Amino acid sequence: MAPIETEYLIRFGVLLAALISLVILVYSPGITGPLLFDDYTNLSPVGEDGGVSSWSTFIQFIFGNPSGPSGRPVSMLSFLIDARNWPPNIASFKYTNIMIHVLSGLMLCWFVSELMQILGLSAQRSALLGLLVAAVWMLHPFNGSTTLYVVQRMTQLMTFFALTSLLCYLKGRRLVLSSPAKGLLLLCLCLFPFALLSVLSKENGVLILFLILVFEFSIFRSQPKNTELVIWFRAGIVAPLVLFGMYLLLTFPDAIAGYEFRHFSLFERLLTQSRILVIYLGKIVLPIDAGVNLFGDDLRISESLFNPLTTLFSVLLLAGLATAGLYWRKAQPVLFFGIAWFFVMHLLESTYLPLELYFEHRNYMSMIGPLITCVWYLNSLMQTSHWEKWKRAGMPLIAIALMSMAWTTWQHSRLWGHTGDLLAHWAENQPNSSRAQITYADLLSRVGDMEGSLLYLERAHELNPREITTLLHMWNRACEAGVNPPYSLENIGSRGNLEYYHNDINFHLTALIENLAAAKCDFPSYQVMRALFDSVAALPLADDRRASYHVLYSDLFVHYRQLDPALIQLRYAFDLHPIPNIPIRQAMISASAGRNSDALIFLERARAADKEQSILLPSFEDDIVAMETDINARLDSR
Repeated sequence: MAPIETEYLIRFGVLLAALISLVILVYSPGITGPLLFDDYTNLSPVGEDGGVSSWSTFIQFIFGNPSGPSGRPVSMLSFLIDARNWPPNIASFKYTNIMIHVLSGLMLCWFVSELMQILGLSAQRSALLGLLVAAVWMLHPFNGSTTLYVVQRMTQLMTFFALTSLLCYLKGRRLVLSSPAKGLLLLCLCLFPFALLSVLSKENGVLILFLILVFEFSIFRSQPKNTELVIWFRAGIVAPLVLFGMYLLLTFPDAIAGYEFRHFSLFERLLTQSRILVIYLGKIVLPIDAGVNLFGDDLRISESLFNPLTTLFSVLLLAGLATAGLYWRKAQPVLFFGIAWFFVMHLLESTYLPLELYFEHRNYMSMIGPLITCVWYLNSLMQTSHWEKWKRAGMPLIAIALMSMAWTTWQHSRLWGHTGDLLAHWAENQPNSSRAQITYADLLSRVGDMEGSLLYLERAHELNPREITTLLHMWNRACEAGVNPPYSLENIGSRGNLEYYHNDINFHLTALIENLAAAKCDFPSYQVMRALFDSVAALPLADDRRASYHVLYSDLFVHYRQLDPALIQLRYAFDLHPIPNIPIRQAMISASAGRNSDALIFLERARAADKEQSILLPSFEDDIVAMETDINARLDSR
């Protein structure tokens, strides 16, 4: 294949540098924005135990994250680039996200250039089309809510390593026929380390295996195969896919059980996802309001194919796309490739798993396939069209489209960079989103507008009148402000139709106990508080959250000096989540009551639990030994 001319390389380099500068420019206003939603859950542990300042706290932060089966250690490690204590410099997190977005765009450019050459285009034309796909993707407004939402660095890193993996696959796939050893090395690098790094950034990285199947059934369908390639494919792709399929089958009952904690069923979720996928496709094609929304709890649930009627149209459209891709797979492999890529990248988050219904970041990598397909056919049209005016107008129209996307993304970045404007925008433009109302209410309380805060919390309550977390939120907010709460704790606890679906119940119970301990307001009787906590026990809670609930219930008993009930609640927590922290807590309570012999028994239980922990988690042995020494000294002094 002929090398690219030096003059062309210089022009390409200038365009690439201009694109990088433009991307950084349009995203720079968003650096001053806030942490949001899941940011706190995932990032606040960086400040626990005095911050990440030792090997044990380092290991705990990297491997202790509960997000996904893997814990996403690569992503967690990357957060330490920006903070090792709390509160962090939020701008640093967002700046790093923008840089990762740029790096992913550069990798996408390289990947697409390689793909276009495989499809038969010249090196120069391929590089230009790779640059165009990267430009559209980096400037596309849809990616704003991923890039400027700190915790979605997990999605960003998954995408970066996935593109690197697929680039190695493309290069290795081309090379393995002429130079088997070198080609096989690249194919192995595709899987290790890059595919593994993608999975350890976010579990969606496993879908790389399915994307390679898409390549083999479309782009490389008619390409020859040698022994090395066949062995690699069977061992590196087919075998892991079989294992992954077995894993999904084994975990399917547990996944389905998760619908107990959702306000929709599996059937309703699948129907609703058909509408959501069409919304995603619409925002890829016409990104007018893409990249702004974070909350999707205001989406209407599809109860049947005809309720709402758009469900039927969405199912038919998606079925039509899938059918068209399969029908023209041989004649138009790039069409099949783009359609299949989109569906494959939604296999986990948009199918049967009981996840939140809508998040824009699920399209960060999903949109790449459709963009490649669109650019491929745009290039074919410009190359084969007999209409000279179209050929001359093509490049200016593309430039206008890119600048329009850049302008929209810059406007959205400005909004993301101003906390008050952003949260007010969500509250006013998503009036049916309780999360949008609550988020803005929290901001108003921080700036001293308690009346406005309670007003927006009341709006959230009207949207979900049976949701207990909103009721507790209102009570805690009123307590902290020194005003009369709209609902008493006795009234909340005595309601028989409470629900828990939309927010974290334990967060609000923690605030309740903190307010109780600080004596910030008048609390009802011990019996009323117990009745309130007992009402929470009847709600559907996942095991980890129920374990945390029992720990909080024990804190309530400790406050009222009811030590035996406190120990019992901790035992319930330990049965659900057998970690050493819980029996250590029991030992502390027992020792404080002078029950030193009981405390030693609890410490032995803590030691046994400590030994059962993953070796990647820090040991509590030193703490256990220190407590045992202190307790034995007390016993000896009698």
